[in-house]
Amino acid sequence: MATRGSRRAYKEVRLQQLRSFCETARLGSLAAAAGALGVSQPTVWEQVHALEKEFDALLIEPHGRGCRITDMGKLLAELADPLVAGIDSLKKALQARRTEVEARLTVAAPQRILVEDLPDVINVFMRQYPRVRLCLLERQTGQVATAVDSGEVDLGISSDREPGAASPRLTLEPAYPLDALLIMPRDHPLARRRQINPEHLKGYPLVNAPEGFSRPEVAERLRKLGVFEVQPRHVEAVTSAVIRQYVALGLGVGLVLGRPARIPDPGIVERSMSQHFGQAGISLIWRKGALPSPPARAFADSIQQILGTKQ
Repeated sequence: MATRGSRRAYKEVRLQQLRSFCETARLGSLAAAAGALGVSQPTVWEQVHALEKEFDALLIEPHGRGCRITDMGKLLAELADPLVAGIDSLKKALQARRTEVEARLTVAAPQRILVEDLPDVINVFMRQYPRVRLCLLERQTGQVATAVDSGEVDLGISSDREPGAASPRLTLEPAYPLDALLIMPRDHPLARRRQINPEHLKGYPLVNAPEGFSRPEVAERLRKLGVFEVQPRHVEAVTSAVIRQYVALGLGVGLVLGRPARIPDPGIVERSMSQHFGQAGISLIWRKGALPSPPARAFADSIQQILGTKQ
């Protein structure tokens, strides 16, 4: 008859098998999975092989210097990953609810969001939750989803077109919208217009690089209008901060995503172009199946209440 301790050990072994398999599926290598889990490669292989015996199916197969997941393995990973994420987050969530010890919340977002959108949210959150140790990580667009997927952060905030966010291991939650804004110096001829059409841009150099637009359809429309051919083009910028800097210096006009309610730059005039180019969405990125800690859920709610969807 099994003892109580042996039953716990048995369940932990099964959980570790699923965890090893999910890491192998995510990283595409037994060695990489072993490194991420802090165990040996033979241990990972034994755990994955035990699952193959349990389900009577080939889950991984050799491929190049690593391995690849079979169709049956992809199905198991899709089903098991949220379960593993939920179990891994359960202890942390329970501890946060039952104790008064200082909690930690790690959030990843690109530069523009950290600089322009989050300061008011952070001020409100830190006043309401003074015991939460908030850690903000700047990550490039495309790296935020990876940080959430790997467990490096509790919450990601990025464009709803964030590369990698479509992973079956992640889930997106709408946060707030952004307008397409045309920015120009206050003495610019276009600043005197209340309504500006894309055709009006053809006479003035644009400081944006064509490849810097997150929505290719916007760049394609500008290209068809010949906007990128207007000279002199002294700057081809990608990030919002650089575009704003060189527009303020008088080197052209720029298109950025932003919130019109932000604190205005005294040297720059903004005009919404959303009726022509549409809005963009910012999303909260979560690990599917993981239980958000109370601080993470509270921070997410603050974003939605202050910036967007729950106003």
